[in-house]
Amino acid sequence: MKNLQLSVRDLVELIYGSGSISNLKDLKNRATEGTMIHGFWQDKYLESDRKEVVVKEVFTNESFELNISGRIDGVLYRDNTYIIEEIKSTHIDFDVLEETTTPSHLAQAKVYAYIYAKKENLDRIEIWLTYIDVKTRKIKQLKNVFSFNDLEIFCLETIELFFDWQEKLLNHEEERLSSIEGLKFPFDKFRFNQRRMMAVIYRNIVAREVAYIEAPTGLGKTVASIFSALKAIHQPRQKIFYLTAKNDGKRTALETVRLLEEEGLKAKTVEITAKDSVCLLEKRDCDPNVCPYANGYYSKVFKAIEDVFMNVSKFSRQVIDDYARKHVICPFELSLDLSNYSDIVICDYNYVFDPIVHLTRYFEDNVYQPIVLVDEAHNLVSRSRDMYSAAINKTAFEEFLEISQYLKPNPTFQVKEIIKMFEDAEKKLEKIDFLREYQIDDLLIHKLKVLLVKFDDILTNEKLTIGKEDIQNLYFLVNRFIKISEYYNEEFVYLIERDKDDYFISIKCLNASGFINDVIEDYLESIVFFSATLKPIDYYKNLLTNDIGKFSAFSSAFKPANLLVLAVDNVSTRYHDRAQSIPRIIDTLKAMIASKKGNYIVYFPSYYYMKQVQKKAFEEIENVHFITQTRDMSGLERNEMMNQFAENPDETQVFMFVMGGIFGESIDLVGELLSGVLIVGVGLPGLSNYNNVLKSHYDLKFRQGFDYAYTYPGLNKVIQAVGRVIRTESDKGIAILLDDRFTMRKYLRLYPNAWSHLEICNDPNDIEDMIDSFWKSE
Repeated sequence: MKNLQLSVRDLVELIYGSGSISNLKDLKNRATEGTMIHGFWQDKYLESDRKEVVVKEVFTNESFELNISGRIDGVLYRDNTYIIEEIKSTHIDFDVLEETTTPSHLAQAKVYAYIYAKKENLDRIEIWLTYIDVKTRKIKQLKNVFSFNDLEIFCLETIELFFDWQEKLLNHEEERLSSIEGLKFPFDKFRFNQRRMMAVIYRNIVAREVAYIEAPTGLGKTVASIFSALKAIHQPRQKIFYLTAKNDGKRTALETVRLLEEEGLKAKTVEITAKDSVCLLEKRDCDPNVCPYANGYYSKVFKAIEDVFMNVSKFSRQVIDDYARKHVICPFELSLDLSNYSDIVICDYNYVFDPIVHLTRYFEDNVYQPIVLVDEAHNLVSRSRDMYSAAINKTAFEEFLEISQYLKPNPTFQVKEIIKMFEDAEKKLEKIDFLREYQIDDLLIHKLKVLLVKFDDILTNEKLTIGKEDIQNLYFLVNRFIKISEYYNEEFVYLIERDKDDYFISIKCLNASGFINDVIEDYLESIVFFSATLKPIDYYKNLLTNDIGKFSAFSSAFKPANLLVLAVDNVSTRYHDRAQSIPRIIDTLKAMIASKKGNYIVYFPSYYYMKQVQKKAFEEIENVHFITQTRDMSGLERNEMMNQFAENPDETQVFMFVMGGIFGESIDLVGELLSGVLIVGVGLPGLSNYNNVLKSHYDLKFRQGFDYAYTYPGLNKVIQAVGRVIRTESDKGIAILLDDRFTMRKYLRLYPNAWSHLEICNDPNDIEDMIDSFWKSE
C-alpha cells in the first residue's frame, strides 16, 4: 500500500479547481494579503470560538493510504449548532460572487466539516463561506447546513476521484521503472568515447555530484546523458530536467526520447516553451475578459491533464497546442501543470536557475530532488549573470506620466518622485556617461516599493479600462529591480549610465555562481554540465559552481584530416585596424571559395564590420550569391535564411553572420550544406564600461580579469563557429582563422585537440593551393 500525504486545499484544488488565469496572479504574492484579512476577521471572534483548528483524516483503498490534513479558519458555536468557517479574501464584486464562483472553496469547507463532524459525532453541521473585500473590508457570507451523511457522500466521492487519478499515475510509475530497468541503448554500436561518457554521467548522478563534461560534436551527448540519467533514477516520480537554450536542442532531446521509446521506454516528457511563443492570441493578454484560454482555466485544466496524460507520451509544443485548443485553455500554463506528471522536462535554463521565473514547485521545495542535464553549458555563464541583473530607465517613467493622471488611485506623485531621483543621478553624469556605485540607493528602492503598492491597487480595480498594458510593463520592470536588489552582495555592482537620450540605473551581477550552487545543493539530486567547449575549465567552474565539480574531457571520433584548419596571422582585426584589414579578408575569402562550389560562412565580430566587408565583396567577387544576417531577425526570417543552405548549389553562396549570434552555434549543416568558414577576429566582446567592470572584478577575484571578461568568451564563440563545419564522421570542410592573435601561445593552448594540425598560411595563393589539394584528396 502506497502512503500519500496531501493537504485538504491541494486535494480540492486538483479535483474542483476553478477560476481564471489573470495577469494579476503574476503581479503580487497574495499570501500576506490573505493573512491580514484572516487576522482582521478572526480578531472579531468570541472568546469561545476556535481559530486555525488542525484536522487530520486517513482514507484507504487497496492501493493507497491517504493522509490529508489542514487548518480550519474557524470553528464556532451558535444557536446550538457547530459552524465551520472558511475565510477568503477577494477582489470580486459581491454581486457576482456565489457558491459556484469558486467551487473549490465550498469543497474545502465541506471536507473540513466532514472530518470535524466525524470526530465530534455530529449528525449535522453548518458551513459559512466568509468573503472579505480586500479594499473595503465589506463582508459577504454564504451559509449552508449539511447533514453528516451528505458530507460523507461528498467527501468519499472526492477521495475516490483522487484515488482513480493516483491509480493511473501509479500504473504509469510502475511501467516507467520496469521499462527503465530493461531499457537498452537505442543504437547497435556506441560511438567513440560515448560509453565512457555515459559511465561518468551515471557515476556522477549516483554519487550526487557535479560534473563538467567536454565532448565534441558527433559523440552523441544528448542520448548519452538522457539514457544514463534514466538508468540512475532510484526513487518514484523522480524527474530529469534537460536544459537547453535553443529550439534545435529541444528537438534533439525529443527525438532522443522517441528513440528510447522505440526500445521500450515508458515515460512522460514535456516541452516547456516561452509564454509569448505559444500564446494562441495574436497579442498576449492574460485578462480572462479578453482571453478565452485564460477564462475558467482552473475549472478545465484537470480534465485536460487527464486527457493528455492518458493518450500521449511526449507533450511536445505541438501536442500541447492541440490539447490547449481542444480544452480551450492556456498552452503555457498547461505545459507547467503537465510538468507535475512528467518524467522528463525539456526547457530553458531560466526555469531552473532564474530567481524570478524558476519553477517554484521544484526549486523552492527539496521534496523532488530532480536530476539536471545542462546542454551547451558554456552559454550559462552570461545567461546566469543576466538572470540576476535588472535595470530601470528614466524614459519608461516619463512616458508613463502621460496616462498616470487618469488612473485611480493616482500614482503621479510617486512616479514624479522617481523621475526626480533620476534627475539627481543625471547630475553625476555631467562629464561622464557611466558611474559605478558600491551600494544600492535604499531610498530609490523604498520609493519603488511604494509605487508597486499603488500599481497593485490600480490593477485590482475591475473597472480599469485604460493603460493596463503600460502599467503591467512598468510593474514588471520595477518588480524585477526590487527583487534583484534583495540578492545584492559583493558579486554585484550598482550602475548609473547614460545611453543616447536616456538614463539607466542598473543592478548588474558579475558572478552568479553562488546562487547557482545554492540551487544545486538545496534542491537537486545531481547536475551534469556538458558542451563541446569547456576550456579553460577553471573559468566555467569558477563562474558556474564556485569551483565545485569534476571535469572529464573526451576526444572526437572524427578524423582530424577531414577538417583543414588554417591561420592567417599577419593581419590585425582590432578595432582601429579594421579598415586596413578588409582587402586581406576579401583575398582570403576568394582563396577559400576558389576550388569548390558550395556554401560558405564568414563570421564577424560586429554588424558594422560585416557591412564594410560585404560592400567590398559585392564589388570585387563575381558569380557568388551573398546572404547577410540582419539585426533583430524574426523566427520566420531565420528559418528562411537557413532554408537557403542547399546541397550542391548552382552557384557558390557566402553567408555573412555575426559571431555569437543566432547563427553562431546550434545550427546543424551536415554534408554538402557547408564547405567552410572564415573566422574574422578572435570574437572578443566589444569594449564597454560593463565589460571593463567585469574585468576589474575578475582581476581582484581570479587575477585573470581580461581573459575572464574578454578572451575566454570570445574564443568560445570562435570554437562554436568552427564547430558548424564538421557535424558527422563523413563531413569534410575548411576553417580559416584570420587574426594575428590566433597563433599566440595563450590561444594555442586552448584549442580543441581536433585543431592540433593547424597550419599558418599568409599568402592567398598558397591558401588557394592548400585548399585545392585538400578537396582533391577526397
